Amino acid sequence: MGFKPVPMARMRIIAYREKAAGLLTLLHDMKSIQFEDVTDSYKEGMKSSTEIEGRGRVIELMNEIRGMENLLPPRKITGKRKFSSVQEIISAAESIRIGEDLRTAVNSINDLKTELKSIDNRLEIVEPLESLDVDMSCFNNSVISSYLIQGEYEGKIGENYIVNRVNGNTVLSMPKSGEKEFAQSIGSQSGKAIYIMQMRGKPREIRDDLLNLKKNINEKISELETGIGELSDKHYSEIVSVREALEIEAKKIEAAMKMPSSQSIFVMEGWVPEPKFQKISDAVERKADHLCIIERVKTDEIGPTLQDNPRRFRLFESFIRFYSLPQDIEIDPTIIFAIVFPIFFGIMVGDWGFGIVILLLSLWLIKRINSTGPKKPLPKKMTGFITSIFSPYQLQILAKAMLPGSIVAIIVGILFNGFFGFAILPTTIGPFHITYFNPIVYTSKILLMTGYFGVVMVSFGFILGILNDYYYNHKKMIIGKVGWLLFVWGIVIYGLSLIYKLNLSLTTNPFADIDIASMILGVVMIIGTEKGIGLIELPSVISHVLSYLRIMGILLASVILTKLVNTFFISTLHDPVLIIFGVILLIIGQLFALLLAIVESGIQGVRLLYVEFFSKFYRGNGKPFTPFGSKRRYTEEVNEIE
Repeated sequence: MGFKPVPMARMRIIAYREKAAGLLTLLHDMKSIQFEDVTDSYKEGMKSSTEIEGRGRVIELMNEIRGMENLLPPRKITGKRKFSSVQEIISAAESIRIGEDLRTAVNSINDLKTELKSIDNRLEIVEPLESLDVDMSCFNNSVISSYLIQGEYEGKIGENYIVNRVNGNTVLSMPKSGEKEFAQSIGSQSGKAIYIMQMRGKPREIRDDLLNLKKNINEKISELETGIGELSDKHYSEIVSVREALEIEAKKIEAAMKMPSSQSIFVMEGWVPEPKFQKISDAVERKADHLCIIERVKTDEIGPTLQDNPRRFRLFESFIRFYSLPQDIEIDPTIIFAIVFPIFFGIMVGDWGFGIVILLLSLWLIKRINSTGPKKPLPKKMTGFITSIFSPYQLQILAKAMLPGSIVAIIVGILFNGFFGFAILPTTIGPFHITYFNPIVYTSKILLMTGYFGVVMVSFGFILGILNDYYYNHKKMIIGKVGWLLFVWGIVIYGLSLIYKLNLSLTTNPFADIDIASMILGVVMIIGTEKGIGLIELPSVISHVLSYLRIMGILLASVILTKLVNTFFISTLHDPVLIIFGVILLIIGQLFALLLAIVESGIQGVRLLYVEFFSKFYRGNGKPFTPFGSKRRYTEEVNEIE
């Protein structure tokens, strides 16, 4: 578990055709095999697919049952149903005879709701005019058209227009020939203009009739919805269990279509996790009454990848998959990423005040996303950009990933004595003097420390590369990786000798040229295995080591920014007027520094691993293991799997 994906084995199963449906049900519930195309030599003399009982009827009923489920209001499901055969599933589906009644009721509701909308449109016209004691037919007939305008009409009034003002609104009547001119002028009108459709009767009478009609329609809709609810109470549980069973049968049919068969046997192949090979073999043999052949297929093909990291590290698998999924026989760097990234992130933040804020923000975000109750909406300007990039699940992953990084930031911030840039921790406790590692004071030492980070990470990457090449049996590449290690350490030893002014004379120090010899030997090994490409890439490995100095650069940028903001704030404390400006600048400056610390530390921490570290050993381009099967929510497994 952990540093490598689960090893995969390719399995071939040959069995009698009448066992196909049962074996597929077993393998579906085990969720442990990813089907692949059968080896060509086993396809000779066979049909390209295996027929499963009830194929056409299963698909037809599945679509019909799905349609019923979509029309019914959901109900809580408490139990699971067990089906022993496809015929039992088909019989259960055919016994549900509510489709026609359900569709009729739903169509009636839709028609009634359309009628309600028409009533509301007419009420919108007659209610503002109910004080008028005139017949509505005078507003719209063969010669006159009228419009109800909310508020005062501000447009052009034609010579033949009739204007009536009613309850703060305007009724504008005109000859039919004037409608085109009115349509052009209405664009400048601020209020809504509603065309008064043909109606007969006084406004108040029409309104009362419409309200009564609306009440009757709502009662009919309520009655129909009650009937649909009763159907759901009676049949919903059965429908969802049958639908799930039919979907599983459809998956089996789809899988069988890719399995060659003869008159009596069929063949299937697929990848299974190596640790489960024997368990799957035993289960298949029992299901087939031991009338089957199970083989381990020898192949040079690289299998799919099933990551197998400890539970607490699995959230970091998302970062690895974002870069590239590991192949099934190489090292999975998830655990390394989960340990190193928070350390880099925490050092670059380097402030225990920022660390506490990031910790609380992450905990709040996780709680908010996991919450199922009503949530107070946040301003769209604040969340719009973030939610356009990240889904809630991705935000939760980021928040959880920042938790260990924020704890490291708190620890490092205490060592640096930085609380939003202020040094507030005591320098003495009783007789003891406490020394803090102020990044500005100890710049050279921290810079050297980040350089050591670079050497260790690059060297570790090459060591992992040696292990990967061993797993792939690439002996020549192992020699090249050893050459890179010798070259890197030759450069490092030579550089440290210059920094610490060590004796480089061979006459007095016989070990003085070990670094030069290491570099030369490394270059020879690199050129011997990687040819000209290796020679071209020699400068890049030096830049990769030096790239880790950005840890110090981002830390210093954050520290200096907060110091500047704090210094300006302190300078305003003597003036009652300036102090208000100082507080505003302090808040804005600290928020900007916090945002910079989160974004830059996160991006650069990930970059150092993706580019400078992974490039030394990681191949990636793995294909995810997608086993045949689905989660049963409403049906029980047919087979007892030991």
